[in-house]
Amino acid sequence: MHVGIGMFRVAITNLHAELICNKMMSFSVDQPAFDVLDNIANLVQETIDESNVNRHRILGVGVGASGLINHVTGVNLRAASLGWHDVPIRERLEAQLNLPVCVDNNVRAMALGEAYFGLGRGVDVLAFIYGRIGVGAGIVVNGQVFRGSGVGAGEIGHTIILPNGGDLCRCGQHGCLETLVSEPILLQEAQLLADKNPNSILDIHLSDAESSPISGMFAAAREGDQPTLGMIENQMQYLGLALANLVNVLNPELIILGGMFAQGSDLILPKVEATMRQLAFAGLGENVNVQPTGFGWRAGVVGAASLALKVFFYEASRETAVSNI
Repeated sequence: MHVGIGMFRVAITNLHAELICNKMMSFSVDQPAFDVLDNIANLVQETIDESNVNRHRILGVGVGASGLINHVTGVNLRAASLGWHDVPIRERLEAQLNLPVCVDNNVRAMALGEAYFGLGRGVDVLAFIYGRIGVGAGIVVNGQVFRGSGVGAGEIGHTIILPNGGDLCRCGQHGCLETLVSEPILLQEAQLLADKNPNSILDIHLSDAESSPISGMFAAAREGDQPTLGMIENQMQYLGLALANLVNVLNPELIILGGMFAQGSDLILPKVEATMRQLAFAGLGENVNVQPTGFGWRAGVVGAASLALKVFFYEASRETAVSNI
């Protein structure tokens, strides 16, 4: 399952992470964490029932959740956007579901899904960059998720881009990447443009209750609204700068964009790629392949399924083989 900010999606997959059945539910970020987890457990049970998959055939439950996750204990140490601190996700869900549960950061899980089943197959070093309410990165090196010395590797959204005069971030610092390229920031900038230009293409799209605001913003840009195109290009230079720094440190072969960055990749990629290649050291950016995920909205649940397969199938099979030697 993918636990995002204000929504979670549950899916049952086969051993190739292909979806058999899936469901999504929204929740208030003000809702107590245990209430959210109880709702998740209920939705998991509903999904199992509707899938007609025998419960005894389920290997386990993989959870990709927003925030800092201790993957060993399954505890969400901090999810600022949800107001979660030290939430025992694994313990709570195992008690509710009577199934084994493993937990990791949602973007790390997405990166693992790409390495197992997506664009990252056969790639030694990849980074998955996800943008929505927040911005995060998942890194896979030689088929293994890279977590750093603790649990904090991949917090690219909190790399400081504008140290002097940058806006206050929810993390307490100023000028973080998240304050420049996350969905709320882009929509804030778009609304300012719409207010200045009533009845513009952008204003009409943002006023359309039938589509999401971010879809409206991208639609206006695709229809040639010049202020919107200029705003997106201006903000995305900061993402390009962040990726140039990532390239200098990590030297990846592949960078995959997910979430909002994939949704608007036709508008976002040109500026991001050009900036990254221009600013990366000694031409390192020239050899980096930057692509949107091919999984679309499925990236979160494919990642969570990959996490479960890693823990309860691949690693468990190796341990069994070793014990039989």
